[in-house]
Amino acid sequence: MSLAACLAEHHRQCDRLFAAARRAAAAADWPGYARQLAALAEALDRHFEFEEGALFPAFEQAGGPRGGSTQAMREEHAEMRALIEALGAAAPRLDPEGCRAELERLWTLHAQHNAREEAVLYPACERLLGERAELLASARALVSPAPPDAPRELDVRGLEPPEPFVRILEELRQSPARPLRVLIHREPLPLYEALRELGFRCRAQPREGGGFEILIERG
Repeated sequence: MSLAACLAEHHRQCDRLFAAARRAAAAADWPGYARQLAALAEALDRHFEFEEGALFPAFEQAGGPRGGSTQAMREEHAEMRALIEALGAAAPRLDPEGCRAELERLWTLHAQHNAREEAVLYPACERLLGERAELLASARALVSPAPPDAPRELDVRGLEPPEPFVRILEELRQSPARPLRVLIHREPLPLYEALRELGFRCRAQPREGGGFEILIERG
């Protein structure tokens, strides 16, 4: 994997941690939320430390503009760190809506930040730096393989029958051994019997904002 590809993949891993934290917050699972937020904070810190301590200085020393895109990225890192610190210090049970709103603000900033890095900064770094062995090794170390039993996520909210049923079964056919987390707008009671007949078990829980989250696993 190239330098840019490694960093983009680590962005995707952070996206998955964000998704887990947002799911826990939506379900008012505050212990789970705290665990996911801590994991997210650790992953973002590692990413920012690599960029600020290794990638950005190397880029600037190789002729990249100082005070331009790298400075803007540093400032956004600082803003995200402040949001993470505030979320970690907050008491979400006392202000759940405020917690969710700040988490969404962090998610939006992170998504916009990643898009700018992947579209502009990372290609510029590769043009100037090539594939420097020490940078590439550090970037690759950021990326950890997803656990083989990590749940996939399928969002079928708003789809009309039988489309949710069809998509769920297709996902399970492609990878039956890996858990599948489904977000759906209504509880699919007919699906449960079909899953049992196919050898799957499922756990459903209502989401605070409406709809259901269903975890499907091989029985």
